[in-house]
Amino acid sequence: MPIIEVHILEGRSSEIKARAAAAISKAAAEGFGVSIDTVRILVTEHKKDEFYVGGRAGRASDQARLAPLMEEDKS
Repeated sequence: MPIIEVHILEGRSSEIKARAAAAISKAAAEGFGVSIDTVRILVTEHKKDEFYVGGRAGRASDQARLAPLMEEDKS
């Protein structure tokens, strides 16, 4: 029985999480050659200040958007 952990930033709707879980379950069932009914998905949501990319809090896309502002603050 495959058990898959998914860690995401908070804020996605239940519909989006369910759609992702269905797609992940299908892929896992096919990949492992098991019944889809045996696949388990655990979704853990994190606040932005609990998620780090390159040692900085938040998503990489947020960091890219904020990078020019951070450089201005250093000047």
